[in-house]
This record gives sequence, C-alpha cells and structure tokens, in this order.
Amino acid sequence: MDTNQRAQAQVVIPQRKYKRQVKNLIIHRPMQREFSFMLIALFMVASAAIAWVIHQTIRDAAFGNGFIFGKVNPAEILSEVSYQIIIRVTLILILTLIIIGAYGVIFLHRVAGPVYRFRQTLLKVNRGEMPHDIKLREGDFFHDMALDINGILKRLRTEQEKLGDLKGKILDFQRNAPSEDVRRKVEEMKLVIDSFPKS
Repeated sequence: MDTNQRAQAQVVIPQRKYKRQVKNLIIHRPMQREFSFMLIALFMVASAAIAWVIHQTIRDAAFGNGFIFGKVNPAEILSEVSYQIIIRVTLILILTLIIIGAYGVIFLHRVAGPVYRFRQTLLKVNRGEMPHDIKLREGDFFHDMALDINGILKRLRTEQEKLGDLKGKILDFQRNAPSEDVRRKVEEMKLVIDSFPKS
C-alpha cells in the first residue's frame, strides 16, 4: 500500500520543461552589464544626493541658517526640518526616476530596434521573399546575431541561385529529352523544384 501511494504521488507531479538556472540569468553579458552598472551608478548618485540633503537640512537647522531658536518651540523646528527633508528627498527620488525612465527608453531602443529588424527579416523569409542584409546602428546590441542572420541570408541567396540554374538546365533538358518517358520524369523533377519558395 505504501509503495502504491508513492508511485501515485510520483505520477501526479508534473515536471517543468524548462527550469531557470543561475547560469541562464546572464545571456548577453555586454547588455546586462551595461544596464546593471548604469542603474547601480544612478542609485549611488541618488543615495549620495539624499545623504547630502539630509546633512545640509539638519546642519541648517542646528546652526540657525533660516531657523530662529529664540522663542520657537523645538517641536516646530523638528517639524520644519522633517518637512524640508521629505520635500528635498522626494524631489531627488522623482528626478532619479525620470533619469532612469529616460535611460531605460534609450537603452531598450538599442535592444528593441535590432529585435524588430530580426523579426521583419524572418517574416520576409517566411513569406518566401529574400530580404536585404540586416544593418544595425553602431550603439545597438546583437551585432553578432545580425552577422549570423546575414550569413544565413547569403547562403539562402546562393542556394536560390543554384536552384534557378538547376531549373534552367532541367528546362533545357526537357526540351531536348529523347523520349516521352524521360520528359515525364523531368516534369516530375521540375514540379519538385517549383515547390521550393521563390525569391
């Protein structure tokens, strides 16, 4: 009975086809490294600015720069200091978010542009067209992938040229075929060649 239950438990648990592993997290080192370093640098600058604002606000309050200590209640001073800190820190965080958002759009454009070009090229190939080579901007990522796809396109162009030459030779042979049986077999070969996508 125990072994039956264990066997049923093993059958019920479905196995995942793909499990994310730590080694699979970094798939494009230059892109991920640049993005990570830029975010870390922006957060470090924002942290330094926040620390400086807090220090300056407390220093101003302590040394009376804009604050009056004579007849003012210390609770009012602390309230004013905390208000100033909240406003200034919030402004720094908003500015940091705007910079991160702008950087993210620019960075992702360097990723999305190549991905869009790859997709358009593959859609053309899928429709039977022969697209031009992929050209990426200097700052874009995936230049190595563009070279690989361009190599595949070059090979496809060469194969299409060879297929066109073969088709021309088959047509010539069909015209000069010595018998009806040979013409019929050549026609079958021509049908097979015509079934390949045309550029």
